[in-house]
Amino acid sequence: MGSRARPSSPARAPSPARVEEALDRTVAAELPRLLPRQRWFGSKGRAIAAVRAADWARLGERGWLGLVDVAFGAGADERYLVAFVLRAGAAPRGALSLPLDLAETSVRAEDAFDDPLFCRALLEGFGRGTSVSSTRGRLRFVRGDGAPTLAQAAALVPRRLSVEQSNTSVVYGDRFVLKALRRVEPGESLDYEIGAFLTSRVGFAHVPPVAGAIEYVPAAGPAATLAILQRYVPNHGGGWEWALEQLRGLRDVVITTRAQHEPIDASRLGAFVEASAASMLDALRRLGALTGGLHNALASDAADPVFAPEPITAADTGAWGRRVAADVRRTCEAVRARLDRVPPELRDQTRALAAGEGALLPRVRGLDALADAGCAKIRIHGDYHLGQTLRTDDGFVILDFEGEPDRPPAERRLKQSPLTDVAGMLRSFDYAAATAFGSSDEFAAARAAWRQLATGAFLDAYVEVLARAPVRLLPGSRLALERALAAFELDKALYEVRYEIDHRPGWIGVPLDGLSRLREPPGAQRAQRSARTRWESV
Repeated sequence: MGSRARPSSPARAPSPARVEEALDRTVAAELPRLLPRQRWFGSKGRAIAAVRAADWARLGERGWLGLVDVAFGAGADERYLVAFVLRAGAAPRGALSLPLDLAETSVRAEDAFDDPLFCRALLEGFGRGTSVSSTRGRLRFVRGDGAPTLAQAAALVPRRLSVEQSNTSVVYGDRFVLKALRRVEPGESLDYEIGAFLTSRVGFAHVPPVAGAIEYVPAAGPAATLAILQRYVPNHGGGWEWALEQLRGLRDVVITTRAQHEPIDASRLGAFVEASAASMLDALRRLGALTGGLHNALASDAADPVFAPEPITAADTGAWGRRVAADVRRTCEAVRARLDRVPPELRDQTRALAAGEGALLPRVRGLDALADAGCAKIRIHGDYHLGQTLRTDDGFVILDFEGEPDRPPAERRLKQSPLTDVAGMLRSFDYAAATAFGSSDEFAAARAAWRQLATGAFLDAYVEVLARAPVRLLPGSRLALERALAAFELDKALYEVRYEIDHRPGWIGVPLDGLSRLREPPGAQRAQRSARTRWESV
């Protein structure tokens, strides 16, 4: 009688410990190659020496949230947030797919933010308001005002947003947005800290309301923010995209008018552009007023030392001025050393910058007016430009208070003059005009006319709001304000020159044009503005 085959028992799922060991191995082997391909990885220009898993937490049936430490050939290590779901099969899917060595089966670790079940498990964590143990610490789901209930979390459909830079965002229906902070730094995220202050403490309505956060609490050391949950804000898209659409429309009007009539002479170009771009200029006035309201809100709590306004001192302006002056010299040296990278048609303008160091340095002295006038320094946005806004039915919403990612968190937390934010926004106007109109001389006059009108519209409204502020944030005279603002614009434009010559030499003309204007005395710059631009004493 032949032997009867026994039925095979179902394969056991690998234990969490075995999965973590396999993840440790594949992270070390695969991520040095794959990380530079991820849009959210910030140090693409640095050579990775090694990647090591620092901790893992299991979420749901097959999800793993992890922290990985990246060591480089030179400089400090960086920590990043990764998330994986396990999937049977050998074929990779998505931009981040790692083979997992579990011996008895073929498994891949895929980016979990593409997995609806994993994303729902994250939102359900807020519904429960619980903690999840990790290998070397725990994850804490912090519920804020308006956090979802468990029933809401289970009912909302998650969708990963395709546009991402340093963060990964998941939208849940039309109710919530989860922003995963891929670069993990010790302490509370600035975006979470400032967002919670503005929405829960002072009631500023033009930022996404904060509904919670995911924190990593290690066995030793400070907690770190891994993700921020915000209420979804209905919107019509980003402020940068809106500006380009409006400016391309203006360019088309200029082209059509030239084709149908005589060329627009210089004496009426400003009025023509102002009439053609009236709705956009009105929106920029609202943005200027909103920016003034933001800075008022950030200066409104004198009882909280983290946010209380502080007097700008001569020591402050001296330190800021020395830093900008050093950047002038560093930028001129960089331009001289890399002139061969610049397109031939821009080299004369680039040489003029390299030789014009002495014409830029006097702009730094404009900072002295801030201390002389008794102005205050406050917490600011820190990386303010059109791309940090959303268009809404009633104007704009301001996003992302993390500050400049290249600066350490402690530096980003320092109180500054709010003119730092204003300068960043004005520089983005330059980039929007250059992107929409191009660099051709054909549109140079229209581009300059729009920039002057846009600057005037934004600043008029901004100054008008701060003129009524209980805390003095700006100098009282028009000329002192212009001189101080020119110093901050100089700082921004110098950074842009260094960035463009290293990464996009063909774009160096945009900051060079800005620096050419800054070489002129502030009074001359004002004379070029539209006669409709109104400056009032504050």
